[in-house]
Amino acid sequence: MRLVAAVLLLTIAAWLPATAQEAEAAVKVPGLNAKVTEKNVLKILDKYDKDGAYILRKQKQAGDNILTWFSSGRIYKNIDTTVHEETHGFSHFYAKNKWNGYAYFVGNKKSVQVSLTNVYPTKKMAASIPKRLRTYRYNAYVAKPAPNLSANVQGAYGLLNELMAYRAGMNNSVSMYAYYAAQDAGWDVWQQYISNCENGRMAYAEFKYYIAHYLYYAKKHYPKIYRGIINNKQFCKAYVKIESSYRKLIKTYENDLKKLKRRMEKKGYRVEVTDSRIMLYTSDGYGRGTMRNTSEYKKILNELKKRKYKSIPL
Repeated sequence: MRLVAAVLLLTIAAWLPATAQEAEAAVKVPGLNAKVTEKNVLKILDKYDKDGAYILRKQKQAGDNILTWFSSGRIYKNIDTTVHEETHGFSHFYAKNKWNGYAYFVGNKKSVQVSLTNVYPTKKMAASIPKRLRTYRYNAYVAKPAPNLSANVQGAYGLLNELMAYRAGMNNSVSMYAYYAAQDAGWDVWQQYISNCENGRMAYAEFKYYIAHYLYYAKKHYPKIYRGIINNKQFCKAYVKIESSYRKLIKTYENDLKKLKRRMEKKGYRVEVTDSRIMLYTSDGYGRGTMRNTSEYKKILNELKKRKYKSIPL
């Protein structure tokens, strides 16, 4: 399941001239308005997101139509969703234990094979999550999940599968910065980039917290289930690799956001970055921007610093 962050849309165009190096790179791959075809999608991914290219090719081999997720007619608007969803498919199709396991994709063409131990439904812990931490994805993945949603019926294993897929989508979003720069992208495209990265950043905090709280709740109410999960070395290995990679991607995004701000300001625009939004203004004060959830993001990360979560051996 892919949830999209809220975006404020107004109407301006802000095109940036590419450097000679960026322009040279741009001609080697399809442009922003290129037709949505498998060839064009894979050309972009081959250059900028090798993990995404790997996943989509593996899923093509498995029989998936990788264009299913491109509903907008623009590659850049749906490419991160496509990588996210096909990573879910990869984890199921390439699992050695297809009926009770996952092949968690961790990047660089590598995956960790994990067999599932006993779990309890994730929604059983819903009431124990404080109201102040019931954020964007609380209802969809914890309190009111769709029937047979893996994040519910497969407990911590399903929650990690979501963290894995969001990590893959975030990797794509972060990787596409160089593509947008090379393509001389306008603010409408950069807004999509920011929205995708903000969405991915929030998902990191939420699913990291859901996994930690799931295990804490299991420790208190389902000790056998808790021991089965934390003693599953392959699960712990997959979690560590996915979480650490995801954390680094967020740091890259935060640094690239500073670069984007400087890039826009060199063209005479004013860029405002706060905890609640990112706005671009023209010289006449007209602007548009993207909402952020920084306060909620920080609130969750601060919660995870508590001793009860620090004691979870992941």
